[in-house]
Amino acid sequence: MRLKQVSLAAAISVVAGLTTATVGLTGPVAWADGAGALPLSHYAHLVVDGAHQHLFFSQGAGTAGIVVTDLAGAPVATVDGEQGADGLALSADGRTLYAALSDGDAIAVIDTATLTETGRVDTGTDSAPVSVAVAGGKVWYSYTDADGMGTVGALDPDGLTATPQPAMPHWTTAPLLSTGGGVLAVQGAQPYTTLVATYDVSSGTPSPKADMGLGGTATGPVKVTADGTKILVPQSASVYVYSTADLSSATPRGYYTGGVNSSPDAVAVDSDGTIALGAPAGSGAGAYVYASDQIAENHFTFPAGTVAPDGLAWGTDGRTLYAVTHGNGSYTLDVLGDAKLTDTELSLDAPSPYAIPTEQFTLNGTVGGHGFVPAGATLKVTRDGTDLPDATVGADGSFVITDTRQDEGGYSYEVSYSGDATHRPATTALKVWVSRIGTTIPYPEFSSVAPHKVAFTGTVMTDLSRGPFAQGTAVQVTRTNDDTQESAKLPAAQLDPATGAFAVTDDPGTAGRFTYSLSFEGDATHEPGANDISTLVSPYTPALTLKAPTTAPRGAALSFDARLSDGPYAGGETVTVTRADAAHTTTPVTWKAPVAADGTITVKDTPSVGGANTYTVDYAGDGGHQAATASATVQVSRATTSLSVAANASTYAYGATATVTAHLGTTYNGRTVSLWATPAGGRKTLVKTGTVDSKGNLKGTYKVTRSTTFTASYAGDYRYAPATATRAVSGQVKVAQALSGYYTSTTYSGTTYRVYHRKTRPTVTTTVSPDKSGQCVKFQAQEYYSGAWHTLNTSGCFTLGSKSAVAAELSLSNAVNQKFRVRSEYVRSSKDTTNVSTWGGWQYLTVRT
Repeated sequence: MRLKQVSLAAAISVVAGLTTATVGLTGPVAWADGAGALPLSHYAHLVVDGAHQHLFFSQGAGTAGIVVTDLAGAPVATVDGEQGADGLALSADGRTLYAALSDGDAIAVIDTATLTETGRVDTGTDSAPVSVAVAGGKVWYSYTDADGMGTVGALDPDGLTATPQPAMPHWTTAPLLSTGGGVLAVQGAQPYTTLVATYDVSSGTPSPKADMGLGGTATGPVKVTADGTKILVPQSASVYVYSTADLSSATPRGYYTGGVNSSPDAVAVDSDGTIALGAPAGSGAGAYVYASDQIAENHFTFPAGTVAPDGLAWGTDGRTLYAVTHGNGSYTLDVLGDAKLTDTELSLDAPSPYAIPTEQFTLNGTVGGHGFVPAGATLKVTRDGTDLPDATVGADGSFVITDTRQDEGGYSYEVSYSGDATHRPATTALKVWVSRIGTTIPYPEFSSVAPHKVAFTGTVMTDLSRGPFAQGTAVQVTRTNDDTQESAKLPAAQLDPATGAFAVTDDPGTAGRFTYSLSFEGDATHEPGANDISTLVSPYTPALTLKAPTTAPRGAALSFDARLSDGPYAGGETVTVTRADAAHTTTPVTWKAPVAADGTITVKDTPSVGGANTYTVDYAGDGGHQAATASATVQVSRATTSLSVAANASTYAYGATATVTAHLGTTYNGRTVSLWATPAGGRKTLVKTGTVDSKGNLKGTYKVTRSTTFTASYAGDYRYAPATATRAVSGQVKVAQALSGYYTSTTYSGTTYRVYHRKTRPTVTTTVSPDKSGQCVKFQAQEYYSGAWHTLNTSGCFTLGSKSAVAAELSLSNAVNQKFRVRSEYVRSSKDTTNVSTWGGWQYLTVRT
């Protein structure tokens, strides 16, 4: 049986033999947009000939020509007859190109000036050489020996004679070669391991240095650095660095290429140590350029595709990077003329918080990019076209500009960097506004508002807390009686130069409403500020505080203190104390308590009812004090009772009725319990409230359509505390299935089968309730043989449509007289928190001619 997704339905095909059937999946293929292509049918290797301004492209097995272009990628010629040209290498003097002919069993020798083959060295029948490298006066090549194993040979460029290297190890296939600094690296292939051997070939004779397997499979050819000290190994997420001496980890440990599974497969090392890496996969696909550390100088992306395997090469001019990219079956050459130069990121920040007349202010800036601008570099600075002293770049890329302006207004600052060996020039500008500091006088803090003493403290606030103030600066104060409109000028309030704080003390001589006008005239750096403060001088408003405990035992003596501020108080004054509890909600218990001269009050009581006991103390006031009231709640202890909730099942079919039972233990004067249901994703609803029976039970019923949590709650009584209990149950969905397209029905052993012609394409429809649009349904098909049902396959997920349904087609072939049955399962995903996975019933069918 095969499964296939089409349009809005899932299609299931049944392929039945005598006793077996199979299931498979198919899916769409995505294609990228096209791009301009190099004249290549395939791509294998790239060599840059700077002396003749040429690029050489080999095309690998099955091709017969080496394509030659100029340095811009324009076609120049094709060296024909080079069967399966794969690896390429230039001689040390650049006059000769060597090509490994994998289909020609030879090494071709090509004159780079005339672009013609001048010689060919046979490497043996079926040797299929794939890689060449030049070092130590020899041309090293890899090939397959007579025993079918990969090995390395050496070619004398003078006599054009090929010599096997018997001391070399053997690999399962012809290895890949890389040279640098007189070191030859040989890269073999083996599943899950990168086999690497290094040799000193500076004398022309290989001297072993290291030979071992490195963890992980290489995703591209390894490369030796120009000085021969390190080898770069591309793997799944990065390019790792090892010492060629012993293949231990080197510094830096590796180079990032865009994250997990970026699969870098191209590495190019320039003579100055600059490294270029190509990654075809992941969000960071493209080419990366690294200089001396692990911070990428540049990251390039290519519109025509991604870098081809081994598709990077540095030019001989010390700055150009050539990239062969591949997309939609075509190859493109991208020439990056300034690959080592990065954009300079030059920023300049406004003064913090802002610039003020006569005060020095600072502009902070940074210079950076994908590498640091050299410390000590200078930046040209101007203000409105006038040169200011140059700024110097610090070790962290920061710089500072200081200036002072006497007048308010806007000033334009410009900073320029001329660039360096790795950074492009850059300029940035900033408009700076110089203005006086704004001031405000917020509402002050009153320490006294009494008939014979008004005292308050205030502050002249500045924007962003900028100061200070000059010595002797003051706030002018005027008092106005709002009832009589009489005004009086009060002594000026001196400002604290550092904080701007001031204090005012006054005796208005009478009660009433007064307005205090506060004004600050401003100075050279501060703007004026003012505020009118209105206050009511009235009798004292005492604060009444209670020091009641948070808890107390029931039936025990309780005593706590209260206090009225703003004493003294006359003898004989009292307060009214009330206590409200569960037994006295509408008619609290009330008594009197005396007030001492210093305002102290003692409250005494013996609470008899558990739970919240609220004590309220009311003071009626006198001629010098206004009324005051305060309350405190004391939680009086209550015993604990038991409460549980149970359901008659743990899982319910869709729409089934659950019977829920709450059980309450011993209580005093309350036996009422409430049952609640909270369906997943829904609101908590009341199922039933009532008095438990003589056994302490209360039962209720609830229709379950999704997973539900049942909660039993007891509100408590005079002596027993409230209690809650929960029970969670699971709710299934309703899975409805139907077969259509049959021409009759029949019965086997009491089971109804739908009968189909062998060429009919019947449909099975599954509908899930409640609506599960966008969720998963799996199909399972079984065949009856050997006296039992056997599962043919269980499909992957198919998505329910907008009506929470999915239709599947059954294509039946070679199934005549066979018995089948199909069912579907709703598979709950992590997004569905309301129902659990549910199987539907079987649908039975058979096929007749």
